[in-house]
Amino acid sequence: MRSNGQTYTEIYEFIKSKGYIGSVAAIRMFMQKERAHAKRLGLHGGKDYIHRITLSQLVYRNLEDVKLITQDQYEALLKQYPELAALYGILRDLHRIVFSKKAEDLEHWIEQASHLDAVPELKSFVDGLKHDIFAIKNAIMFDYNNGLAEGSVTKIKLIKRIMYGRNSFALLKAKVLMHELLYANSN
Repeated sequence: MRSNGQTYTEIYEFIKSKGYIGSVAAIRMFMQKERAHAKRLGLHGGKDYIHRITLSQLVYRNLEDVKLITQDQYEALLKQYPELAALYGILRDLHRIVFSKKAEDLEHWIEQASHLDAVPELKSFVDGLKHDIFAIKNAIMFDYNNGLAEGSVTKIKLIKRIMYGRNSFALLKAKVLMHELLYANSN
């Protein structure tokens, strides 16, 4: 069933109707072990398996920097899934825009990305960019950010969560100041 392109969930539903009481995760684990065993024996049926993590690495790195995929596998992948080639291209363009500090290219990129209807997550991302376009352009152009303030707020919230139930402001203030003192002394 897996070699016919059915998903683990579809396989699970089928064998569940036959009386299987295990989980989808157990099926997935079994299939991974079978695939590894077949690969060791050289019986993979002429198919190359490319792990998801490798595909994710291709978004951020060049093909030459990703060790687990060959040029032939990459070309076959793009031939089988042409929308993936377009997605990789558009993401590399965004990466270039952000790190080259050319905020004026962002609107052109948004227009290009809007034409890729095959990926609904990209549409949602583009809509979010349109909503905050000025803030994003500023983030591209300037090196300033509010990371330090956000880190402090996150630390205070963590301390507040840890002391749940002991909720006086004086105690929270003392804990935050003590944490800062201990952190300053450890460096």
